[in-house]
Amino acid sequence: MFEVYCDSSFNEGEDSYIGCTVLRDGKQIHQSTTKVPGAPKNNLDCELEALSFAVTLSKIFSESDRDITIYNDSTEAVKVFQKEKPEIEKKFPDLSINFEYIPREKVNQAIADSLSKKFPVFFLNVPTCEVESFSRREDILSDIARNERNIFYLEKVDEKSTNKKTCYRLIIRTIDKILSNDRFYLIKKGGPGTQVKAAEEIRKDLSDPHFVSSMEAKGVRLENSYFLLTDETWGLRGTDNQTCSILPGSISHRIICDEVDRSPENLFRRAERFK
Repeated sequence: MFEVYCDSSFNEGEDSYIGCTVLRDGKQIHQSTTKVPGAPKNNLDCELEALSFAVTLSKIFSESDRDITIYNDSTEAVKVFQKEKPEIEKKFPDLSINFEYIPREKVNQAIADSLSKKFPVFFLNVPTCEVESFSRREDILSDIARNERNIFYLEKVDEKSTNKKTCYRLIIRTIDKILSNDRFYLIKKGGPGTQVKAAEEIRKDLSDPHFVSSMEAKGVRLENSYFLLTDETWGLRGTDNQTCSILPGSISHRIICDEVDRSPENLFRRAERFK
């Protein structure tokens, strides 16, 4: 049994993406997020491209499989491809391809939906840095505690978020006190991901001399600071332990996290004993 689950996310005025997951005998063999080609005008355009891409994936991964089922959660798009089935099979004479509707709530379709909404950070043209775990790093914890290093992290603000936008609060603090927590970023959902967009906006601010001066007036010290990766920014992680930072590459800083408890409270609790 060979199955492909595909979905898309239409982002008006921005890049749109296709998410696909491929299964053979119930086991996943492929996941991908792919930019929708051209300039789609609506959601249907994107779903049609998703189904077309799923056909291509079927040809690539099917090997000895002949009976293929491609799933999508758009009844309209599925009907279009059901009508085109004879013409499609002429191009792929070795395959029998069926197109079926499936609700988005089903597990594998939900995976495809999720993939279409979050373009992997490691494919984007953004700077990345290595992540360091602070759990067993006394040097990091003592540096934070004894040198009063500035810790940067983001906090999701639910009361300011909407169905279409996510609000993040930028918090800058030392082990003893908060230096700044009044900067908010309202980021449109979709496309490369809200966390990536938020990081980009913050890097722009931290590259602006006027903004930096206003932060320094509050006692913020950018050099030798830390960006704490929390649950709210876990989506910034890529591959090979690399992460997209919210601080510009021109500022000397490190990125830290804990694989289990990613809360700021955990970091400061661990650092407290090194004061």
